[in-house]
Amino acid sequence: MLRVQPTDKLGELEKETLANMERDGLRHTQFVKSNPEDRQRAESLGWSGKLLDFEIPDTEPRQTYDAVLDSLAGFVRCSDACAYWHKIALAEGVDFCFGKEGAVESLVKAPSTLEPGKEKVTGIRTEDGTLHTVDTVVVAVIAGPFSTQVLPELSYHLESSAGSVATFKIDRKQTELWDKYSPDKFPVITWKATPRDKAGKDTGSIYVLPRTPEGYLKIGYRGIKFTNFQPAPEGTPFTQDGKWSVPLPVDQCKTLPKPAIQAISEFVSIFLPEFEGVPFSSTKLCWYTDSLDNSFVIDYVPDYAEKSVFVCTGGSGHGAKFLPVLGEVSQCPAHITQTLIQTNISLSMLRISSRTEIKVRHTCGLFGGGDPRHTVETA
Repeated sequence: MLRVQPTDKLGELEKETLANMERDGLRHTQFVKSNPEDRQRAESLGWSGKLLDFEIPDTEPRQTYDAVLDSLAGFVRCSDACAYWHKIALAEGVDFCFGKEGAVESLVKAPSTLEPGKEKVTGIRTEDGTLHTVDTVVVAVIAGPFSTQVLPELSYHLESSAGSVATFKIDRKQTELWDKYSPDKFPVITWKATPRDKAGKDTGSIYVLPRTPEGYLKIGYRGIKFTNFQPAPEGTPFTQDGKWSVPLPVDQCKTLPKPAIQAISEFVSIFLPEFEGVPFSSTKLCWYTDSLDNSFVIDYVPDYAEKSVFVCTGGSGHGAKFLPVLGEVSQCPAHITQTLIQTNISLSMLRISSRTEIKVRHTCGLFGGGDPRHTVETA
């Protein structure tokens, strides 16, 4: 992964990162473009081809962005990972329901006989009308940005927000581009956030991945994530002026907001010059499940009796890489905290919080709904 800096010098965050790598005995895995010794090491170890130069626009004399190549970092093909775990689950006897047969319409509740005054969840009703009786309902990562709609009690802790994704398609016949942007030769690139200009535009916080086997270059923009505030159901525990952010319908997620298009276009002109002015092959809003502190929310829901509802959600944009261990740390809730500490997963336990408490400790977009920069405004 090539971490490209905002300027021709290393940013303070990057300096801190390198200091931490030095402390932990990992500095040899990092290659700073502006460091002659690092460039020599990269050459001798075969990494120099990914320590790329990118010219900073409108500089005279010509300057290039500084960058750090992290030889430990890379990317995961999440769709392949999901398909792999789906295959394993099928082999273990797990049944999957898709379409209306798997879409949750409502939780089915009944008074608890063991905890008077509380309800327990006894099943799930799906959109095809089927009632699925259960011992415990698990609202897991797969519910993603729809978690709050399945379980409104999570509105205290989670919010749906959208990042922006665009792709270009390289034809195999375009041999030079096919070769240049292959995983063997082209790194994952992240461009550090640059200061907003006077108009408030953010042109940083963008990444691009090497082409896929099918020839797609994926570009993601996270400088601004967008919300879609709609009237919340009556009785929703936490709202903003009676509204909450929920994902747009699928057919409305193909158009990106103007700020995202502007930022991606500028990124393309600098880092993918062959594609400047080329129409995107596809665009999509990718919905995140943001928690208050960007940590997972893993716990039984205290509102329901007899531990009948369990949640494991709040991936906050980094859920995919924890796929191999989430099941392990969630299978024994009595020891969740200890297990998560051992596996270095950040955790938020589920508690009923007041609006005042949330205001103090929020770190995601939970209070950005009134800011027009954070609402979905398509081009």
